[in-house]
Amino acid sequence: MRIGQISKHTGLSVDAIRFYERNGLLAAPARSQGGFRLYSAADLSTLGFIRNLQTLGFSLTEIREFLSLRTNDLRACSEMRKKLDRKIKDIHAKRTGLVKLEDELKAALKKCNSQLKRSRGKSVACPVLAAAGKSKHKRVA
Repeated sequence: MRIGQISKHTGLSVDAIRFYERNGLLAAPARSQGGFRLYSAADLSTLGFIRNLQTLGFSLTEIREFLSLRTNDLRACSEMRKKLDRKIKDIHAKRTGLVKLEDELKAALKKCNSQLKRSRGKSVACPVLAAAGKSKHKRVA
């Protein structure tokens, strides 16, 4: 298959496929006499594998490690389990941080709403902007 065909099969752009080649995620394909890249079924499988792992949130560095595991059946499952467990822990930490951020934003919004109700059209300072302007840390001179 040529690059346009493999692009259609995988849903990846031609540029993405070339990027994976340049970065060693996909082996350089054979070339036709005219210089066109020629991809195999194995390349198609590798690109699908890369795309699926990206969908799961893995970085290209992590995907590179997974690609090496594809060829080592003896330790692959154990290694994959460790990587999946680590990714789940990372996601949990991010989710916890996002919940905290959401709570802080809701509290700030509540302050804004309260101040707007009390001001009744008068010009008053925004409590959130005033609080953001105050440093929680002492400055060193």
